[in-house]
Amino acid sequence: MERKLMIAPSMGCCDLFDMERQVRIIDEKSDFLHMDIKDGVYVPSFGIGPEFLAALKDKVSTPMDAHLMIKHPQQYLETFAKAGAAYITPHTDCIEGDAFVTINKIKELGCKAGIALNPSVPLETIEYYLPLLDKVTIMIVDAGISGQKVIEQTYDKIRKLVKIREKGLDFLIEADGSMNRDVYRPLYEAGADMVVLGPPALWNKADDFEEAWAIMENELESELN
Repeated sequence: MERKLMIAPSMGCCDLFDMERQVRIIDEKSDFLHMDIKDGVYVPSFGIGPEFLAALKDKVSTPMDAHLMIKHPQQYLETFAKAGAAYITPHTDCIEGDAFVTINKIKELGCKAGIALNPSVPLETIEYYLPLLDKVTIMIVDAGISGQKVIEQTYDKIRKLVKIREKGLDFLIEADGSMNRDVYRPLYEAGADMVVLGPPALWNKADDFEEAWAIMENELESELN
């Protein structure tokens, strides 16, 4: 069976004036709902909060992934678990002092544990707790700053991660940042399981969201076939 490239639209990009329709379309057609949580401290921008997840908790069936681009994720694990996150994904450099405690806490809360790595962070950083993880998010640009060019060296990081996983580990490999049709094929060939879709990959494709979705699907299919 041919491997699929899963998609995870970034839900904070939804149009507030068309929110219900967009959420329904995304929930029906996506593999994950990507929730970018940004505090303006760890990254120089702000995102959605736990209230956003809580509002969708009983309205969607697709797993919600809380991507915690925040300085002190340990303080908010219970909050996001209660809000309905199926996955909680902090950044490795924010938990390096208590990584095992943090990951085990995520699992104790009934969630899947992810970790996100910025482009400059080596895979060796997560070597010892990688067996505990359910997902690894490889940032292909620096987190939280829009308009960047994809850092192609991150493809090598994905390839290395695939080889590590072949040694008996089981986790998803997600690519996040400046996603568009030009990088679908390289990421797929490198071994990514899933890509995060932001405005350039989805919302900016057309004024009407259904049309934008159709364009994105066609681009994804054409690049992978």
